[in-house]
Amino acid sequence: MLALYPSNKLEHLSFLLTTLLKQQPTPLFCPETILVESPGMQHWISMQLAREQGVAMNIDFPLPVRFMWNTARAVLGSDTVPKQSPYRREVLVWRIDKLLQDSSLMAAPAFEDVLRYWQRAGSEQEQGVQRLQLATALADVYEQYLLYRPDWLFAWENNERIVFNDMEIWQSEIWRQLTQSEPLHPARLHQLTLDALSHGTAPSQLPQRVVVFAINTMAPQLIAFFDALAQHTDIHIFHLNPSVNYWGDAKSDSELAQQLRMEGLEKWMSNEQSNPLLGNLGKQGRELFNLLTELDTFEISAFDAPSMEENTLTSSSEPASGLLEYIHHDILHAAPAQPKREEALKKEDDSVTIMCAHSALREVQVLHDHLLYWLSQDKTRTPSDILVMCPAIENYAPFVDAVFHRVGTKPLRESEAVRLPCSIADRSPMDAEPLIAAFIALLQLPDSRFGVSDIMDYVQLDAVQKRFNITQGDIDQILVWLKQAHIHWGLDSQHKSFVSEGVTEQDAYSWWWGLRRLLMGMLAPDKEWVVDNLLTIPDVEGQSALVLGKLIEIVDLLGTFADQLNTPRTPAIWADVLLELRDACFKPTKEQERSWDLIAKVAADLAARCEEAEYDYTLSLRQVRELLLNRFSSPDAGNHFMTGQVTVCSMLPMRSIPFRKVCILGLNDSEFPRKSTPLGLDLMAGPARRLGDRSRRLEDRYLFLEAIISTRESLYLSYQGNDVKNNSERQPSLVLAEFLDMLALGYQVPLSRYVTHAPLHPFSEANFMGRMASFEKGWLRLAKALHSQKRSPDDGGSTGDKHASVEPTTNSAPTIALSDGQEAKDLRLSSAQIARGFKDPLAFFAQQRLGVNLSHSAELLDNSEPFETNALIRYQVLDAIFTSPMDARGNDENTLYSEQVAEFARLRGDIPDNPVAQDELNMWKEGAHALTQAMGPVDSDVKRASFTGKHITFTASAYEGADSLIALSAGKVNDIKALEYFISQLVFCSEEERQRYSHYPLDIYFCDWEKGETKLMKRRCMPMNKDIAAQILLFIEALFIRLYTTPTPLYRSLFADFIPGKRKSDSASVVAMIKPDVYHQLLDGLSDVSGMSVESEGEQDVLRKATALFETELADRLLKNWLQTHGQYTPDMANNPYLKWLYPEGVSWRDLPYKEGFILFAMVHNAAMEEAL
Repeated sequence: MLALYPSNKLEHLSFLLTTLLKQQPTPLFCPETILVESPGMQHWISMQLAREQGVAMNIDFPLPVRFMWNTARAVLGSDTVPKQSPYRREVLVWRIDKLLQDSSLMAAPAFEDVLRYWQRAGSEQEQGVQRLQLATALADVYEQYLLYRPDWLFAWENNERIVFNDMEIWQSEIWRQLTQSEPLHPARLHQLTLDALSHGTAPSQLPQRVVVFAINTMAPQLIAFFDALAQHTDIHIFHLNPSVNYWGDAKSDSELAQQLRMEGLEKWMSNEQSNPLLGNLGKQGRELFNLLTELDTFEISAFDAPSMEENTLTSSSEPASGLLEYIHHDILHAAPAQPKREEALKKEDDSVTIMCAHSALREVQVLHDHLLYWLSQDKTRTPSDILVMCPAIENYAPFVDAVFHRVGTKPLRESEAVRLPCSIADRSPMDAEPLIAAFIALLQLPDSRFGVSDIMDYVQLDAVQKRFNITQGDIDQILVWLKQAHIHWGLDSQHKSFVSEGVTEQDAYSWWWGLRRLLMGMLAPDKEWVVDNLLTIPDVEGQSALVLGKLIEIVDLLGTFADQLNTPRTPAIWADVLLELRDACFKPTKEQERSWDLIAKVAADLAARCEEAEYDYTLSLRQVRELLLNRFSSPDAGNHFMTGQVTVCSMLPMRSIPFRKVCILGLNDSEFPRKSTPLGLDLMAGPARRLGDRSRRLEDRYLFLEAIISTRESLYLSYQGNDVKNNSERQPSLVLAEFLDMLALGYQVPLSRYVTHAPLHPFSEANFMGRMASFEKGWLRLAKALHSQKRSPDDGGSTGDKHASVEPTTNSAPTIALSDGQEAKDLRLSSAQIARGFKDPLAFFAQQRLGVNLSHSAELLDNSEPFETNALIRYQVLDAIFTSPMDARGNDENTLYSEQVAEFARLRGDIPDNPVAQDELNMWKEGAHALTQAMGPVDSDVKRASFTGKHITFTASAYEGADSLIALSAGKVNDIKALEYFISQLVFCSEEERQRYSHYPLDIYFCDWEKGETKLMKRRCMPMNKDIAAQILLFIEALFIRLYTTPTPLYRSLFADFIPGKRKSDSASVVAMIKPDVYHQLLDGLSDVSGMSVESEGEQDVLRKATALFETELADRLLKNWLQTHGQYTPDMANNPYLKWLYPEGVSWRDLPYKEGFILFAMVHNAAMEEAL
């Protein structure tokens, strides 16, 4: 007997199944056989049966293919049919690879192309990998032939050709070779089983009843098997049918368009129109429906068909239905979408939400806020009622981890924002399990350069820390040592020579070179010392020696495996070696025990399957690595699905499980429906598609239809509709576009009611306005800070005028957030600290005011050794020379300290050991010596001065020369350093206690290297009047406090094209007018917005011209170019994270006090003169 149980809801199928089991119980010790297609469905039906019956037990859940094999074994006998099929893909790979290595077989002309394919790969190891990949691909296509083209295989066994393709010749020959050793393949057994069943053979081992539950796609071979088996046992097929009406001939939009072209408008109009979702998305379901209707069956249906008559209530009455209910109703009745009056829809209808975002991260952030709001509207709703699906879960898993709280991760603190609990299913072990990824990485040791960051990534793993008893504090100490030791790559000189193929044989920058320096530092004096041409590192002492010993143990162990793993081995020996590698390098935590066991299982499976295939060839490391990588990259479909939280998973077939809310992310053009590129040797990939053939695009379309049907209260669809970089429009997925067309043209509802455009950033004001405001307190805090910039002039803001301004001489200047009772004298900042605030004002604001650091907080380890010097190393060497006395001696009394500094820099690894770098080092030493001679005698005691402003005490220091203050700069004086020295000179000039220094100029000596030549330079900052100096410092203080209190993009580089300006340009003439004798009047003029308090017409003209410079198209163009600058030697504004964060739409001149900035930087430029010595 074959019974069909169609329904449009899975809950009804579950109820029917429960009723069947209650009314027709099987014997107590006889297990129920329920065929399902996925572990997720198995879990759901088990929970449903347990909920409805009180207990669910003694149930067997075989997959259809496994059930067919077991039934064939029962019908034909266990002596005829083995317990496991030798045609399983995992075994078939090795059988094919064995045939490909059979020289007598491959000598046939038909295999010429096959041999050429894998023998041209290169080395013997590469050939082995290429051959194994070919065997894997062949096993895949044979598996498809067995299920969908068994007639081909039978014809090939009879030496007949079907496709008449060149590849058919050698594929058929390989198949004949496979069947010679194992003639009973699944297709043959299926045929024999059907013959036996049709002749009345019915063994007692058959189950009394077979239930097929919610399998929504079946090959014709499987349906024929059920039809034959129904003659001997009861077959109950419970399947989802979206519509109670016949829809087997429903047509898609493209098919309707073709019909219109072929038959004409009149014929097309006479045909009854079907539901567009069934026509466009349901082709795969229609094929199954049509195959089942051909069988001799009886049917028990359970369709949910509520009355959905058009609501005719007045506008003041509350209608009963949302848009999703109308969609469900029309699908159920296979009816076309009809226009809906506004009164027929709920006023607050959230049954359908379509979200347009800019990126995957924003999709997840907006979804989280949406779900929090949805849950808050009904106390009966729980996170377990929510399903979130993505076309590719790996693209969204990191963002879900960042926004949601994944079960198994670190518990949240009470002070943290609300995070919905979730579980992420369908992830591959390679991506989801760090232990698996690290294990695969260790298999690459023989090919590894032993880069320092790669090894430390391994050490950071919890299982490694537990194995070697290392704490996070130990790792922090190791990172410091590695940085000091300049370890970059290579175990030693021999390893570096092998990896570089003889290019380098130097020991420098290798692991053992650096570790020896650390070890000798334990024994040498407590300072850097040269021992056997190695510079010691005196930082290892006491208990930290144990940590160093653990690091040495790790490096030695990895080096040993790097030597051993390259040896080819048989599969059985490889299984032991893989376990040895695992046990030696890891010790699992409680959360990693599953990954630990999975490695053992995969290793055991490798040996067992090769033994079953009688494969006795040796395997190279690359082949084993390829096998394990493929295995660990396969998604685990049964893990973490429906565990009581928000379920986040991939869009996989047979996911028609009902949820109160179903969300789909990533419905982007070209990403869904997903494209499936057939293998080049797949003979089924031609245009002659058969009924029941699998298609990735058809499966995805039916998945989308199933998702719509499976949602019970609310459907949420999300796509990336705008480019995150330029906000340009992006198209949604074709299925979503068809869905939107149905809403707009069929139901004729305004799309603006259901489509929401999410702001680009989570801190946008729009996120915290409206009915569904964001729940993120942290982003709200930032949004409020940004909103404070836009307040009106009456509120103390600056946007009422076209450009913002500060008032340095009045009490209305912004105030810094000081602690209670703190005065200006308590907040002391050096001139260098003040100047650094102008280097990157937005970074300064974010870090100091908001506590947000978007830059790398720690310097990263570098896997590449230095081949040239850089400006930072030059600065450090020169600074060490300048800060030491002239006649200072090094560790050796016969060596000057300056000579020791240079030599230690080379031995330390700061300077590469090559002739070019050595020449540069000598040039630096000569330049430093010449600069010191040019500077003349100075007082060795540092002179200090301070100035107390309204909120800050400025401090400065310099040496005293014969008739000037002197400062030495180890690098070129750039704009920010120039501002630092300008502030220092102002502090000395405003000092009341030391009148002697107030009249001194400040001379800054520095070297400039151009085209390999040393150029001695002096920059002189002239003294100025004490009151003017104090006034300028108050002006700088007001600007600095503004940088601290509000995000102000007052970058010095923004004025690079204006100061000093090109010759004969308007800006150059204005800069030239800003001289010390007009500073006082200019600053007074800046304190009044109108400028009418300026008594001198000349100063008023300067301010007017300065303002006019920034109101031109040229200024706007220069600003636009500045925003796009990037590179090593120019301001990298295009990639500045703070600028993108705080000013996502770009900067305009009205966003900053451009006039004050122009005056300040022009003062700095004109206050000093440079000359070559």
